[in-house]
Amino acid sequence: MSTGAKFMSTTKGKVTFCVGGLLFSLMMLAFSMDFSISSLIPNESVLDNLRREQKKATAAWETQEAREREFNATEKRYHALIDTAWLESRDGSPDVELPKRINAAAMKLPLELQNVTAVRRTRLNDQLFLLEMDVNTYATMDLLTAFWNELRNMNPPFSWKRIDIRPEVVQNSDQIYFSGTLRVIGRTEETVTAPNPRKETAQ
Repeated sequence: MSTGAKFMSTTKGKVTFCVGGLLFSLMMLAFSMDFSISSLIPNESVLDNLRREQKKATAAWETQEAREREFNATEKRYHALIDTAWLESRDGSPDVELPKRINAAAMKLPLELQNVTAVRRTRLNDQLFLLEMDVNTYATMDLLTAFWNELRNMNPPFSWKRIDIRPEVVQNSDQIYFSGTLRVIGRTEETVTAPNPRKETAQ
């Protein structure tokens, strides 16, 4: 038996072999870990790419959040408009009631209207439509201002699509010619659900 074999057969040789094998294993493990750790640590170029991607993701998220808020605001305005629109079951027939209210506001001042046309309807969608009628008269500016204020306080609310104001072509006259198209939003009898805006994400 060789000297090496005899040494390995002894307890000291076996311990030496085990310790050597353990040291070798530890060296190999450390070597492989060094490669693994180096692969886990990105270089500056990789970090720059990650930062750019993060900025893009943040910008996309903020854009989506802005669109969400805009959608919720638009939905609220739409339902508020529906709630204040002319509803025939509640406000009466617009063909009858709308001219009646205009004339009542004028008579209250008193203001004599020269002409009040029939009500015209223009469909906007399956729920909303426009009610429009033309009004014209000659009056002083004070009377016209009072007339506009009377209409502004009415419910459902009125608005002017267009107006035409010019002095009467008569010398020393304080009369003003006024012509305008009154507009009222109307809605159908279908039940309209209350707004249910999506919950906005906290910033």
